[in-house]
Amino acid sequence: MNVLICASEGAPFAKTGGLADVIGALPKALKDNGCDARVIMPYYKRIKDMNIAYYKGYAYVRLGTKMEYVGIFHAIRDGIDFYFIDNDKYFYRESLYGYGDDGERFAFFDFAVLEALKVVGFFPDVIHCNDWQTGLIPYIKKCNYWQYPEYGRIKTVYSIHNIQYQGVFPLDMMSILYMPYSSTLEFDGCINFMKTGIMESDSITTVSPTYKDEVLTDYFGYKLNGVLGMRYFNFMGILNGIDVDKYNPETDKHIYKNYGIKDFKKGKAANKKALLEEFGLDSKEDVPVFGLVSRLVDQKGIDLLMPIMDDIIYNSNAKFILMGSGDEIYENFFRSLEGRYPDRFKCYIGYSDPIAQKIYAGCDLFLMPSKFEPCGLGQMIAMRYGTLPVVRETGGLRDTVTPYNQYTGYGTGFTFTNFNSYDLKEVMYLAIYLYNHEREAFNKMVKFAMEKDYSWKASASVYLELYNNLVNS
Repeated sequence: MNVLICASEGAPFAKTGGLADVIGALPKALKDNGCDARVIMPYYKRIKDMNIAYYKGYAYVRLGTKMEYVGIFHAIRDGIDFYFIDNDKYFYRESLYGYGDDGERFAFFDFAVLEALKVVGFFPDVIHCNDWQTGLIPYIKKCNYWQYPEYGRIKTVYSIHNIQYQGVFPLDMMSILYMPYSSTLEFDGCINFMKTGIMESDSITTVSPTYKDEVLTDYFGYKLNGVLGMRYFNFMGILNGIDVDKYNPETDKHIYKNYGIKDFKKGKAANKKALLEEFGLDSKEDVPVFGLVSRLVDQKGIDLLMPIMDDIIYNSNAKFILMGSGDEIYENFFRSLEGRYPDRFKCYIGYSDPIAQKIYAGCDLFLMPSKFEPCGLGQMIAMRYGTLPVVRETGGLRDTVTPYNQYTGYGTGFTFTNFNSYDLKEVMYLAIYLYNHEREAFNKMVKFAMEKDYSWKASASVYLELYNNLVNS
């Protein structure tokens, strides 16, 4: 089975969110299952400046009245072939997204991907597209390459990582798309890349079973739930995994002391002490420490924390170490808490992989009160490090975190259902109580959490089954 995975970002080369982690890990898991999985993505400035890829060849694609240059570069990382689409006009920029011509940039990328197959001599059985930036590829293939047998046999899979971001652009963008108009391109009077991917691909997936059910509703579907309903029998939810080699407390070079399930009590205690000291907090008291690693945006449920943090800090002995960046209102809120409670609350505005790993390893509890969460990786990484997640039951959080049951003692975290601050506060107090007064039960949960397997192995086998079913249908 030969698969080409198309994406706008991928670890370790370019990352803004969870999509990059998926693209960095899924191909390796597929390869372990005997699949030749390769990746193609834009040759951004940050990648080009690394000077890690070599020139493979070139082609041209037509956008409007112009023929645009397509350079193809190649690199191998961890045994996986990565191809990069080069065009300085579109990709030699400081950021990956957020430009006024993003529609044209990624339309160019989608055309270029299909032309690049000729240059690299790789015609896969399946092209696996991801998120809105690759949504035109299935339609371009049907319109412009139907007469070529090597293209005609290729099946397409389209994965939705976050339905909120759909790639919506003015309809007059049709003037630069060298292909016939179809109603599948249009939604609400605009070109919608994601709608096109949904309608024109052979199969659609999303990143957790619960999120699949959620996006079929009006509340979570961001108007595309009806479109997805039309493809219901070609739509499935496949839970993401995590890179268990990178996120491994036994070998992680970023954390203060390595540990495993057998010695997690000593290991986590050592990491907790060092983390508190690095952030300038007293490490002598044995108190619960909450961590948060997140983009500070509306989706992540930060609004639920704002009305209750003073209450929790005042009425408990818990401490907090939070890391993230995003909306100014949330950044300022965390800075103000740090100013009021410098001995209990610390924040790091920004992002750092090494610091994130230290927070995962050194905290007792991990906050993810998301408004919605297609899959979420933070809760799985936290459990891998024996840090119990506190999450809302939505999307992949519901699929991965088993709530504490006081009667059986089983659980891998603490959960609440309704999106309100009161329920979050109650479950945080439960976690604090268990840590302070029922440590044996708390430690059993830590062990249960660390025993969970959220590697890509199981998910990759489901993707491979999907690919085989499409190819053999």
